[in-house]
Amino acid sequence: MQPLLAATSASHMPFLTLAMQLAVVAGAAYAGGSSLSFLSMGHRRMQVLLSLTGGVLLGVGLLHLLPHAFLQLGRQIDTTMSWVLAGFFLMFLLERAFHGHSHHTADGVDDGHDCNHDHSHDHDHHHGHADAHATPGGGRWAWCGAFAGLALHSLADGAALAASVRADADHGAGWLAGFATFLAVLLHKPFDAAIIGTLMINSGVSSRGRSIANGLYALVVPLGAVAFLASLRVFGGQQETIIGVAMALAAGAFLCIAAADLLPEVQFHSHDRVLLTMSLALGLAIAWGITVMERSSHSHTHAHAPVMESHGGQ
Repeated sequence: MQPLLAATSASHMPFLTLAMQLAVVAGAAYAGGSSLSFLSMGHRRMQVLLSLTGGVLLGVGLLHLLPHAFLQLGRQIDTTMSWVLAGFFLMFLLERAFHGHSHHTADGVDDGHDCNHDHSHDHDHHHGHADAHATPGGGRWAWCGAFAGLALHSLADGAALAASVRADADHGAGWLAGFATFLAVLLHKPFDAAIIGTLMINSGVSSRGRSIANGLYALVVPLGAVAFLASLRVFGGQQETIIGVAMALAAGAFLCIAAADLLPEVQFHSHDRVLLTMSLALGLAIAWGITVMERSSHSHTHAHAPVMESHGGQ
């Protein structure tokens, strides 16, 4: 009887883990979009957090999502990398269409330090992000483009998180199932919500309107996760392939966000280059550490599998 209860509890653990992760992500997104103190945290703090987040996204994409996608797709490296490239390109198109990850939009308050930017970068920076800054003259609905783009990205984040939890649970990760992807989503989701919040403020949206939009946005990641899990039933015996495809697409998307939007800040902010590089290295170290913990968890579970079978035989 005891082994049966243990097996039942283990079978429900991935769903409980995913539910807790989704609740935390939704709460973080809502807090990021509603906290004015977050929106005005200052230039240097914002850049440090963006560099840390870039390191985590890069590390999770390469050390966690990519290897797991490779395993789920039958160890076919060509197929895996094709889907990674597709995820990278799709995220690039999403960025170009909606200018979703213009994180400088939320960096509205400087903390008083001297920003010795190169002139060329300063020009490109303002030119590249000029259309992402909504102003009262730009119309009340000028924020909708960023909301649509980030909502689509959040749906993909939810699918990636659900796929990661499912794949890790199948490999015996236990409570660590999906933790690397969860951390990556958790770190950058408040920034995305802050972008929408800032654009809505600049567009003159009322406090009630901002609260409603922020609440809806906070629910998009859970919606993506639920939709992905529900869709798995349609594919029947192809579930492993679909999970692998989702993780490969997410790996490509994470790499695109890190390489195209977050990591350039480390290169161009020469006034804080050492600090930002250290933040990037810390993010990479965190991603690597989670991967090592997960691998250890897998080994521990496999080492005890024969013992559980012997109890079942008794």
